[in-house]
Amino acid sequence: MHETPHRRRLMSVVTALALLVAGCQADPSAEPAHWSGSGATPSPPAGSRAAPTAAPKGASGFGAAPVACPDARPAPRSASSLDPTAASYLGRDGDDAANAVDVSPACEIVVGGRFNGLSGGTTTTLGRGGAGAVLRLDGTGRRLLSTTRLAGTVEDLEVRRDGGEIAVATDRGVWLLDPKASTARWQRGKGATRVAVGAAGTVAALSGTTVTVYDLKGATLTTIRPEPRTVSDVAVDDRSGLVFVSGFRQVNAGRCVPVQIAYVHAYDRRGALRWRAYDHPADRLGDLCADSRADRVAMGRDGKLYLAGETAGGNTIFASSAADPSRPAPNVVIDTFTQASNTSNAHYTYLARLDPATGRQLAGQVVLSRIDSKGDKGNTIKPYAVTADESGRVYAGGVSAYQIADRSRITLGGRRLAPYAGGDAWVLVLSADLKRRTSWVVFTDGGAGAVRGVAAASGVAAAVAKVDKGPFHRARAVQSGDGGGYVVAWPGLS
Repeated sequence: MHETPHRRRLMSVVTALALLVAGCQADPSAEPAHWSGSGATPSPPAGSRAAPTAAPKGASGFGAAPVACPDARPAPRSASSLDPTAASYLGRDGDDAANAVDVSPACEIVVGGRFNGLSGGTTTTLGRGGAGAVLRLDGTGRRLLSTTRLAGTVEDLEVRRDGGEIAVATDRGVWLLDPKASTARWQRGKGATRVAVGAAGTVAALSGTTVTVYDLKGATLTTIRPEPRTVSDVAVDDRSGLVFVSGFRQVNAGRCVPVQIAYVHAYDRRGALRWRAYDHPADRLGDLCADSRADRVAMGRDGKLYLAGETAGGNTIFASSAADPSRPAPNVVIDTFTQASNTSNAHYTYLARLDPATGRQLAGQVVLSRIDSKGDKGNTIKPYAVTADESGRVYAGGVSAYQIADRSRITLGGRRLAPYAGGDAWVLVLSADLKRRTSWVVFTDGGAGAVRGVAAASGVAAAVAKVDKGPFHRARAVQSGDGGGYVVAWPGLS
């Protein structure tokens, strides 16, 4: 057959395309590909979503291979119903406690506390070891992957969201662990009660009333002492370059004598004060004389700053703007459990969302328990944890006196809980606009205790608690016996 120049060109193009396609096809016998860098994550298997994947040493990213995260699920039909994937006691001793929880980039549940007699997975001892431990569980909470023993008690922890390293506060020092909690990147100080880590690796640790700020390699950047104030918590936002400190100050002058006044301060990494929320002068309080405290601050997965505070009665600065006590706060009311009425001096919870760059208050909500047998009188409910997921849903937890909304109707895993028995360990999940409770449940099933940590990300939600008295709800437990610590996991919301 006669071959024209046009046909020769056409055949050359076809041959080149064939070689290109052949070169792009994977050899089934070849080693699996390695991915690194943002945007390079391969498509997850059907029915799952891939977590962030591996990067070369020194680069951002986490893990050695793609990890399938659990599927997020629609919100339950009732805020009083929850279907945990697992719920378990942790430890064997009455002094044991689960104090903190976070979700890693690999969709693992990371728990910190004090646990005796706990077995399962691999065990690593750092330093002299002890009852303090960092636990890694799978995203369902059904399997204990590893236990890392540390001296003292793990009081708090947070996982670096861009790298997976685990910042840990113990009563013997501050640690930064690798993502598997198998080695220590560094250890500093003599003891800390709270710790936070930013996406770029800035670590802030609280000891007494002093906050020490470290970089990713453990070098001290600054020391913050917001005296004369009590300090309760810290948070870090590496995007704005700020470290947040919360607590209260005692005032013995002015119309409200004495009074405790909540505050949130923002400092740069040189220790300079950039903004303050609440912390109003005593002579500007007017009749807002109820004691107030900013107990917890945390960076949500949505990039906003969250506050969980408490106040003793309705005449509180939380009824006013965080910037100006003469203006009302942007509080969202759902029902009588979110209205500061008929409270007397009961201590109740206040939740707020703030712009981390400026401190501007974006939204807020009162959280009350009530005594139905006493005309729905307001009762005490305290917060020990707050966070938000990627969509801005707010998660909070703590301990409540009798009783939260629809307490008698709460079901976990389809089973009705035993009645209130003295100190309910509660978790509340609010829609991003704070107009709807998607969950408000307790885990005390005839027992008593307090939720000390909450976490939600990548289709995983979890809470941890201190058990003062059993029983708590259990399902697919990693431990067969009772213990002083507790962990519960459930699917995150779509």
